[in-house]
Amino acid sequence: MKLGARTIKTGIAIILSLAIANALKLDTITFTAVAAVFAMQPSVKRSLKTLMDQTLGNIIGAGIAIVTVLVLGSNPLLIGLAAILVIAVLNRLHLDTVIGLTMSTLIVVMMTPEDHFLQYALLRFGSTMLGIVSAFIVNTFFFPPKYEEKLFHVIDFSTSEILKWIRTTLRKNAEYPFLKKDLKWTKKQLVKMDFYFELFREEDYYSKQKRIVQMRKVVVYRAMISSTKSAYNLLKMLHHNENVYNHFPIETRQVIRDRVETLLSAHEQILMKFLGRVPVDSLYFMSNDKESKRALMEVFLAEATNEGRTEEDFSETYQAIKVVSAILNYEEYLERLNLLVSSYKRNSQSLSSDISNIEDVEQ
Repeated sequence: MKLGARTIKTGIAIILSLAIANALKLDTITFTAVAAVFAMQPSVKRSLKTLMDQTLGNIIGAGIAIVTVLVLGSNPLLIGLAAILVIAVLNRLHLDTVIGLTMSTLIVVMMTPEDHFLQYALLRFGSTMLGIVSAFIVNTFFFPPKYEEKLFHVIDFSTSEILKWIRTTLRKNAEYPFLKKDLKWTKKQLVKMDFYFELFREEDYYSKQKRIVQMRKVVVYRAMISSTKSAYNLLKMLHHNENVYNHFPIETRQVIRDRVETLLSAHEQILMKFLGRVPVDSLYFMSNDKESKRALMEVFLAEATNEGRTEEDFSETYQAIKVVSAILNYEEYLERLNLLVSSYKRNSQSLSSDISNIEDVEQ
């Protein structure tokens, strides 16, 4: 059983909110803990947005509840009508993410006994806000998220698996059922990359210098993800057109394999360059290997203009062109990634890398 940072922070937020509520001798400490759970978010920026949204939502919910009770009274029908009104207002203000906690506030306030109603209503609203603020404090100062590490390790591991399968497929050694299963796994990893990238992109810094470095990193990581997706697309093309590739002449397969091997090695070394394990001014072989590149283009043009194929064989020509196009597309993304990583590493503010070897990438 693994406990992620967010799980631990949720527990700390509950402890903190309950401790403050007990110190203040509040009678409604339950709502404080519940609000802390609702308000916990995976990033500081999202936590700040949640703080503002939950505050506005609870003001709306408590305000409508208090006005309804003071003017019309409180019964199940009125509670239901007030809930409909609050949900409509929140949807109109694009605050649908805070409906759950706001509904809890509205129901609790409207079911408060009539004696000292206003006092108890404000007290319960304050308890809810205390829980939200406690969650924000914990999320900001305890176990700050390291989404860059999580993002890089997902990219690195997924890319490594994709490249292994491409090499295996080019040598006609891939087992079709296992590759099909791993393609589904890889697709899930691509979704996880996008998720971590959004969290990493949302991280903010008070220092102008750190913000500049952060923006440069965002550009590099976006290119990393695009390159990995392009490699995944190439693997998928080889998988779906396995029979077409296997029926290529031996010379044609050799040309394709040589060029793709060059690109795969380049991809691995670009990631190592980002970590500082490969010199910045290296990796010229990918762009300087003109003979291999020219041979691939000749194969591409030969397949595209092959007039000797019959009408029934034209589908194979089309599939062959798709495979070669995927290779060229992959190369284009790698060239851009190499350029961005080299530029980033040459910057004096970016010479060191804070990526460590971690195994647990749970959020």
